[in-house]
Amino acid sequence: MSGPLSRLGARVIRASILADRAIAHFDRVRSLVVTSLASDAVLEAYNDLAYRSTVVYDATAPQFREQLFNWETELVDRAFPAPPGRVLVGGAGGGREAFELCARGFTVTAFEPSHALARSMGDRARSSGAAVQPLVGRYQDLPVLRTLDGQPVDLRDQARFDAALLGWSSYSHIRQRSERVATLAALARLTEGPVCASFFLRRETPGPAATHPLSAWAARRGLRREGDRFTPHIGFFHQSTVEEIDGEIAEAGLVRVGLSDNDGDGYWPWFAAARPRP
Repeated sequence: MSGPLSRLGARVIRASILADRAIAHFDRVRSLVVTSLASDAVLEAYNDLAYRSTVVYDATAPQFREQLFNWETELVDRAFPAPPGRVLVGGAGGGREAFELCARGFTVTAFEPSHALARSMGDRARSSGAAVQPLVGRYQDLPVLRTLDGQPVDLRDQARFDAALLGWSSYSHIRQRSERVATLAALARLTEGPVCASFFLRRETPGPAATHPLSAWAARRGLRREGDRFTPHIGFFHQSTVEEIDGEIAEAGLVRVGLSDNDGDGYWPWFAAARPRP
């Protein structure tokens, strides 16, 4: 039977839940402040820093994350043309998706804004003999990217790719809706087949949702949009509803040809879009 000291200890431990609530509140307020007040350039630089310093994205590190996730395998099986073919991968990090697609029989051109991660991808491609061409650049730079030694590469000078893939959740790291639309359109101009992306899903909740005063203030001034989020681990990201995704696909002049909104354990939402066929 527990004595007074045991019960006191239990109450002290129980009271520590207040710290959890305080931390959760701080995280929410920080997300609102950063997404409302930080410039696109600052958020872009932070995202670069967060991913560049994460060792699982470095293709030369022992901790490099390899293999496709199960939902990526589903995406490729459902949306991609059968190999062989040419695939363009953006936001590629150290090339996890690129090397796995190469192993499936595709020839891959992959680009990444972090020069360090793109170089690690190039080192791995050389040592393994994989048919992966590493380039440096952002989605906003398309169609002109750069080689590892800084030489410009205009992808319009090459034959169209058979498919394009935006690396894991990189679509959601594009801050502005207009830039997400422009990215889809730019990739579609370079691609004969589907443009595929995973994204952070936001589900609409029935009834009026409680709004933080800071969020309401920022929204009135056009400083942030519903679904904008920030965490110190992955930086800025935008949670999209399926309706929002469909609107962006249509605005880019494309049609949706595949979608999964499964965000259960071990899964990630994704979509595939393509130019309308005559």
